[in-house]
Amino acid sequence: MKPESAMQDRREIIIEAGLATLREHGFVGFTQPRVAQLAGLRQSHLTYYYPTRLDLLTAVARAAIDRQLGAADKVLGGTTRQVAQAMSKTVVHHEDTRVMMALAQAADQEAPLRELFRELADAIVGRSSQFLKSLNNESTVEDARLLHALLVGLAVVDLATGRPDGAKRTTAVLDRALKLLLSS
Repeated sequence: MKPESAMQDRREIIIEAGLATLREHGFVGFTQPRVAQLAGLRQSHLTYYYPTRLDLLTAVARAAIDRQLGAADKVLGGTTRQVAQAMSKTVVHHEDTRVMMALAQAADQEAPLRELFRELADAIVGRSSQFLKSLNNESTVEDARLLHALLVGLAVVDLATGRPDGAKRTTAVLDRALKLLLSS
């Protein structure tokens, strides 16, 4: 294995450990020693790759955001019912919601993370806007922002309430919302 490849593999292990730490312990519990331990490294090795907590958190946020955008690309296509069902699966995937909530808390305190969240929101709205326009040329960017806000709200509420029928409820709400947005 080439040294560059080993470095990349090590970075990926650290990022995965960082995501797992956010899922399990949230922003407050996101520490370099905890991530290092989960990654099977000494903290000094972790700080070789990510010298500060903010460097590490930014890299983990970048990975989480890239995954969210990848999921959005997979979800936005098909009939409104198919899209509602696919979005619902994303909404009730609590592990991702926990990570994004922890990163939102971090973004409240760290400007670089705030910039990443703006990038995420703008990209999701852009993709959603293109999707809505493909189904109804009269759709606006405000329609896409409304859909994004609805998705975020549904994810947070589903995580907080833990209802066993969360996916069914979410699909019904998203199906109705898409029909309303596309009929305007």
